[in-house]
Amino acid sequence: MKRYEIRYAAVGGQGIITAGALLVHIVVEKENGFALESPTYTATVRGGPTKVDVIVSDQKVIFPQATAIDFFICTDQKPFDLYRNRIKEDAVVILDSNLVKDIGDTHYWKLHQVPIINETKKTLGNIVLTSVVTLSLTQKLTGIIQYNNMVEYVKAWAPKDFLELNLKAIDVGQNLV
Repeated sequence: MKRYEIRYAAVGGQGIITAGALLVHIVVEKENGFALESPTYTATVRGGPTKVDVIVSDQKVIFPQATAIDFFICTDQKPFDLYRNRIKEDAVVILDSNLVKDIGDTHYWKLHQVPIINETKKTLGNIVLTSVVTLSLTQKLTGIIQYNNMVEYVKAWAPKDFLELNLKAIDVGQNLV
């Protein structure tokens, strides 16, 4: 695998920083690859624009900043407007269909518009689980991590009282696209 760049963008509180951390841990601990995350918070973390870039490679990552994003998930308009730069023309882009409306010309992206936040709230009852839904979407659309490794890691990571909800979040992500 060559260098693969992933960006998750949202508003604070939607779990994307956690999604980035989970992805890095799975790549390093389960896939024997190299990965780094680079989160960015605005001054108003809770409810403000947030992003995390994850660089995945089969070689040690020297430069941790995203320069040509291959895969982008965004769940709100403001972070989309702020963080859509550096997305490659052939990138896979997933936008929340209810919260990202003004997207402009996207004919050169492999675009999926799905109700990520609404489906997470409706099915799971808590948008914090967007982190696992996002991870699962990433796994399904990129294959950057194996499904079984993701499930195994989430089982070990999730608090016991929330294990079933986290496993259900994996299913939500797999079924959104």
